[in-house]
Amino acid sequence: MHEWSLALSVIQTVDKWAREHNVEVRKISLSVPIVSQLDISILREAFDMLKKESRLEKAELEVKVRTPRYRCRACGYMFGHEEVASQIEALVGKYGEEYPLHLVPELLPAFVKCPKCGSHDIEADLSIQVEQIETV
Repeated sequence: MHEWSLALSVIQTVDKWAREHNVEVRKISLSVPIVSQLDISILREAFDMLKKESRLEKAELEVKVRTPRYRCRACGYMFGHEEVASQIEALVGKYGEEYPLHLVPELLPAFVKCPKCGSHDIEADLSIQVEQIETV
């Protein structure tokens, strides 16, 4: 259900911006981190249902799932998602579909440890971002 609230937030934010700039939106490119494990088909369905009667009514939603790189602030180790994937899978197994990173990807350091030193002091860009808006 997080996908519906995310779609609504994107639509409301972009619609407000489009009205202020007196434009119609044709395409939105959204970037989501893989740790959020969003169901892209549900996100698209929500977007298509909720965009009616907005400046996004004819807009297409493009979603790019990105795999972030991580850096441990404690030891400086740089690592990829594959090195913490098992920790994230265990979290999904513990909490189920609505696991914490699905709702707030930025919580990753609270649940994942550096594979080298075990610190939770990890940084990465885990935000959900509107990368591009095409208008008419």
